[in-house]
Amino acid sequence: MKNNWFSKAAASVLAFTLVTSSVSMVSAKAPEHAKSQVEKKKEQKKKAIIKSKQGKVIEKRLNTSEATINSITKAIDATFKVNEEGKAEVQLDKRVANKKYSSYAGKLKAESNKLRAIDKQIAVSKKKDKKNATDYKALEEKSKQLQQLAKDEIKRLKSLVEQVTAPEVNTPKVEVETPEETKVS
Repeated sequence: MKNNWFSKAAASVLAFTLVTSSVSMVSAKAPEHAKSQVEKKKEQKKKAIIKSKQGKVIEKRLNTSEATINSITKAIDATFKVNEEGKAEVQLDKRVANKKYSSYAGKLKAESNKLRAIDKQIAVSKKKDKKNATDYKALEEKSKQLQQLAKDEIKRLKSLVEQVTAPEVNTPKVEVETPEETKVS
């Protein structure tokens, strides 16, 4: 009985060490991507640390909104096959391109509206909690940046649609005149 308990404990410890060691081995294989401790500390200092509970909730909403805007941007790039120079490489029908524009622009506008609602929530929280005014100021700045990002993305989307629907410039066709047929009456 005691032997059975010992073997179970030893097996669980062995399994735990295998799981944790494999994770550490994976992270040890790619040290070139890891940041040094000094760089991590600098990033933490740059980031405003939100202390209030309400501020953390708002920060979470802002991060979600940022992730959504980034995913929409990736989807736009994939749909229009945008190259590194920012040019669309695909030609679409004008009707299809306008539908894509309406879809993506609507999603970006919805995110912008969410951000404006968050701004209002920040203003109310700022009035109630004057101790953490610096937290709310940082959140306001981030919200404004995200709103500007959404606006810029809509402008970029519009230019991509114009690129995609622009007619290709072809050389003018030279018509060859053929002799008129003789009419037989």
